[in-house]
Amino acid sequence: MAALLHRYKTGEGQKIDCNLLSSQVSIMTHIAANYLISGWEARRWGTGHESIVPYQAFKTKDDKYLIVGAGNQNLFEILCKRISAEHLLEDSRYQDNQSRVENRESLIAALSEIFSQKEMSVWLEKFEGYGLPYGPIQNMQQVFSDPQVLHNNMIQEFQHSTAGTVRVPGPAVKYSTINTSHCTAPPRLSEHTQQVLQGMLGYSDDKIQQLHQDGAIGILKDTENAG
Repeated sequence: MAALLHRYKTGEGQKIDCNLLSSQVSIMTHIAANYLISGWEARRWGTGHESIVPYQAFKTKDDKYLIVGAGNQNLFEILCKRISAEHLLEDSRYQDNQSRVENRESLIAALSEIFSQKEMSVWLEKFEGYGLPYGPIQNMQQVFSDPQVLHNNMIQEFQHSTAGTVRVPGPAVKYSTINTSHCTAPPRLSEHTQQVLQGMLGYSDDKIQQLHQDGAIGILKDTENAG
């Protein structure tokens, strides 16, 4: 988008280099910054956050896992009040995030014990509407039967010439005037070769047939395309 805007303003195009290595390095965000600024080597925290506590998954009574993130002092206070653990707010070990990071082990142990006493549905109800980041860790069946996922039309279905009905996840971005729900099946090998060579590159039938005879390209026959 930045390159398109630049071209719109200046009339000058750009070569865009976006490789996998640089992309991976850039999304390390605060983990990379901690090392570059302070020399702190990254550690493994499971589902936890290196510099925010608590911010991780907790096991509930019915053996499910709930992610809860208290990213600031206000959210930590909301969390403690909603789980009836106001005594944690009075503990000097957890008075601010720095203290909670330093005393991660004891705080997580206390919270884990509390979360293990009630089912997932109970905690979801307690947190609803209070502005606290939270959510259940779900399997695929739960994800694609979730009411909000269904409402967002995140399941798209199409017909494939050989595989039949195929369902795939839809695009996350929705537009007000563009319909993103229509999709075509993945092409079979050589399915659109002739169409591209003729329609986009202007190749003649004879040239395409010669390329085919030479083994340079494949052409999918209409009977094969129909399955």
